Amino acid sequence: MRLAFDLDNTLVRNNHNFPLEQPRWPLLSRLLGEEGLRQGMARAAGLCRAHGLEIWVYTTSYRSVWHIRRLFWLHGICLDGVVNQQRHNREVRVRCTKYPPTFGITLLVDDSEGVRLEGEPYGFRVVVVQPEDLNWVNTVQAAVQRLAKENTAES
Repeated sequence: MRLAFDLDNTLVRNNHNFPLEQPRWPLLSRLLGEEGLRQGMARAAGLCRAHGLEIWVYTTSYRSVWHIRRLFWLHGICLDGVVNQQRHNREVRVRCTKYPPTFGITLLVDDSEGVRLEGEPYGFRVVVVQPEDLNWVNTVQAAVQRLAKENTAES
């Protein structure tokens, strides 16, 4: 199963000033001028891996795949896949802001209530994490545990 995280205002500061994770390689991160990742992302990644989930990014930004992978690598997180706006435009055939089923993504973590609302008629799951929520990892953990229970019940 695959879980994808949105970037802007979910994991990367845009309009919100949430606390940031300390990069694994802080000097290299500063030299490269990298954005920071939201505090708790390393823990969230560990929880996902513990449940056997692949970790993806699904963003409407035009950041390059290389840039996104490098950002996570600097925090010690290896991504299994990346969907940026270019890939979305190339591969998605549904008129929707994001459409995780195209990429086999089971659950999307996003800050946008609008994306969650789009998911209802299109049949994909979104857990909304507010930028000001300091306990956002617990929200993700609860959603992952629900997903694991459902997957176990279906087996």
